[in-house]
Amino acid sequence: MSTDRNVGAKSVKSWKKSEHHGAGEWLAERGTSLVLIPLTLWAAWAAYTVSGGGFDAAVAFAKVPLNAGLIGLTMLISVWHMYMGVKVIIDDYLAGPVRGFSIFLTFLLSAALVIATGYALFVLHQGA
Repeated sequence: MSTDRNVGAKSVKSWKKSEHHGAGEWLAERGTSLVLIPLTLWAAWAAYTVSGGGFDAAVAFAKVPLNAGLIGLTMLISVWHMYMGVKVIIDDYLAGPVRGFSIFLTFLLSAALVIATGYALFVLHQGA
């Protein structure tokens, strides 16, 4: 037990709000890491399979619906994992309005990557 009798002198911000604050984010980071293991193995196999075949082989590979779905899923999970990691770094090292703006920019970059991947897969399957 603490011998500090001047509890009122502590800042409200210094008190721990919850034992479980951030637990969901921690679990999401670990979950995406686990999901990325088989997806990364598949991506390595896919890259090996397509290598040496040129552009036409890569397009043919990506036109297969299963492969397109796995490409999209790999990008989605990878970008989500990247966003969470960068957000933790920003939370730890930046403060004030710079922190919020940095998180917003990270979100925009992440969203742009996911949208660009989805659009590229859509255009590929439309035959353009």
